[in-house]
Amino acid sequence: MTLFNRAAEAAGLDPRAVGEDGLRRAARIASGRLGLAHERELPARLAADPGARRLFCGQAVVQETWLFRDPEAFRALARLAPALPRPVRVLCVPCSTGEEPAGAAMALLDAGLAPGDFRVDAVDACPEALAQARTGRFGPHSLRAPLPDPCPWLRREDDLLVLVPAALESIRFLEGDVLAADFLAHEPPYHAVFCRHMLIYTAQEARARLAANLRRLLGPGGALFTAPAEGAAFLGLGLVPHGLRAPTPPTRNAAGARPDGLTDRPASRLPEASRAGGAPGGSGVSRGPGAKSAQPAPEASGPDLLESASVQADAGRLDEALATLDQALSALGPSARLYHLRAAALLALGREAEAELALRSALYLDPGHLESLTHLELLERAHGRLQEAELLQGRLRRILAEARP
Repeated sequence: MTLFNRAAEAAGLDPRAVGEDGLRRAARIASGRLGLAHERELPARLAADPGARRLFCGQAVVQETWLFRDPEAFRALARLAPALPRPVRVLCVPCSTGEEPAGAAMALLDAGLAPGDFRVDAVDACPEALAQARTGRFGPHSLRAPLPDPCPWLRREDDLLVLVPAALESIRFLEGDVLAADFLAHEPPYHAVFCRHMLIYTAQEARARLAANLRRLLGPGGALFTAPAEGAAFLGLGLVPHGLRAPTPPTRNAAGARPDGLTDRPASRLPEASRAGGAPGGSGVSRGPGAKSAQPAPEASGPDLLESASVQADAGRLDEALATLDQALSALGPSARLYHLRAAALLALGREAEAELALRSALYLDPGHLESLTHLELLERAHGRLQEAELLQGRLRRILAEARP
């Protein structure tokens, strides 16, 4: 086992998912900041020092993020908020440079909650990321979609977006390691937890610790928000992301035979993609065996079709939502947005191979479609195709870097 693999193991990371380049960079930075004479001292230090593990993980797993990413998660939080007891407690981990907790705070304010009616705890292992997050200031790279109209919680200062005090002061920023057994050990449960783009980088044994911590911190009936491509992995750990249903245990009939099709189909409202592009071509929407193909009214307009697809998906009628998206593709023409919506529905159904094709179609039409890049990268990592995942991550980072001033 190499030095870098041993360091990753000590920190609870999957060296294949992080990649050798990321581990080398993290080892170099962590060794320097810890004052180690040689990198070979790092694994032992990581095994003994929680602060060193946080430093290493924060450098190894670089979170690319932006405002209003996966906006449906924030809309779902806003829908849940009125019925929740006060104060509403939300956890974002890892929080990176603060875009996600800012989105959660703005969603709760949009839902009519006063600043004292909720608190968002934002946790990350990287001190530099937290220092940036605490400022509540976001550059052009943090905005990859049009601002909601109205958006009273962000104000412009030159080329920056600044979170207003009512939102920023509702967020508590903490340095912490979500894989540690004592992570937020003295905190009461949360009504909602955002844990996205983290699971895929953790080793198998560390995933069990992550799941145990999230299970402890998520209150009864609480909502867990994950990346769409991570839903199946969380289900495998016994955690049910918001919008999915836990599989029904198989049963047997009186003759002892197990009937087919006795698992609940996951239900998830389609997230809204941020960018659209068009190109000639067919819809390419396929349906699995036995899929119901109820069609929306032929006279429906493009926007009506998109709304119908969202309503159908919200009700768990994902095959119907796919059929509606098929009609939208015919009415509006192929676009990255529509193919991404289709991929989200397919991921909710567990049809990952078809979802991958839809994501690749979205990227053919718009090579810079960030949500499709992110979800395809996670799928590639989940299936062990790490070289392809690294290429996609490189594309994503280049696009975000080009947007920075």
